[in-house]
Amino acid sequence: MIDAYTVFGSQVRRHARITPDELPPEAVWIDLRNPTREEEDAIESLCGIEVPTREEMREIEVSSRLYSEDGGDFMTASLVYGLDEGRPDFGPVTFILVGQRVITLRYTDPRSFQIYSNKLCRGESSDGGNASFASTLLYGPPPAPPKPSRMRGPTADSIAVGLLETVIDRMADLLESIAADLDRIGTDIFRSSSDNTPTATSDFKELLQRLGAAGDLASRTRESLATLDRLLPYLQFVLDKRKPQKELKMRVKAMARDIHSLNDFVSFLSNKTTFLLDTTVGMISIEQNAIIKIFSVAAVGFMPPTLVASIYGMNFVHMPELNWTFGYPLAIVLMVLTAVFPLLFFRYKKWL
Repeated sequence: MIDAYTVFGSQVRRHARITPDELPPEAVWIDLRNPTREEEDAIESLCGIEVPTREEMREIEVSSRLYSEDGGDFMTASLVYGLDEGRPDFGPVTFILVGQRVITLRYTDPRSFQIYSNKLCRGESSDGGNASFASTLLYGPPPAPPKPSRMRGPTADSIAVGLLETVIDRMADLLESIAADLDRIGTDIFRSSSDNTPTATSDFKELLQRLGAAGDLASRTRESLATLDRLLPYLQFVLDKRKPQKELKMRVKAMARDIHSLNDFVSFLSNKTTFLLDTTVGMISIEQNAIIKIFSVAAVGFMPPTLVASIYGMNFVHMPELNWTFGYPLAIVLMVLTAVFPLLFFRYKKWL
């Protein structure tokens, strides 16, 4: 699937789901999603580069993810996707800067691409200047003639930087949602510990599942941030060769600082996840120990009555109590007393 973006003045037009024959030569951004061999051939003939395969994009070596070839600069990062569907995962996305074009190659659908595409193609009101002019006529002297607009459309470099900024903003939102979920999990854990009633096994299972999901998502985000942390210095090197606007270099430096701060936040979330996991497992152990203690006390409490009943259940011929009128009531009272006294002793020792 090919989405192409062309620039007309300061406006960007999106050509969605076009065929290779409809690919505009003036496209400044070409977005390849799950491309076919025919679509890859069209991009290779248009830009004079070799599009990396899906297997090559999955390589973890830095030399396979960040390199220059045939006049193009290839940068691959792993991005998290599938959050809205509730099935988070991450996959590689390749950014290619070649000439005055940026090409994105992906086999996943990160939400950040759709967000940036909508932002890039958002039109402006055509009568905004006339409204301002009328307002000035009502409240003051006529304004000076408007100067010619110096606004320029986005370039391949600015689109690549803007895409990466949107990706990082999306990751920051993701980490905020993880932090909020961990806060709710912590509240549920400590609220259950303050109740006198024991927490059910299903509740503990749900807590462990939520903790596992949050920890797994934080781990995937950390790996994605690591790939972006390696990509940005190479992007800075590429921009130095292409000599773009100074503003873009400053934005790349700001992204690098953001990634370092997000890495620190991910470390905090990992430590918090470990703490909550240890707390949950500790509470499970405490409740299991409490249940085992009840059974142990019950066993100890029934041992003396069992001993008395066992003694008087013997089949010896000469047992004086067998011929005694009050022998049976005495045995019953003795069994009750031997069961009560251990319980009172345990209560005195605060073992119950």
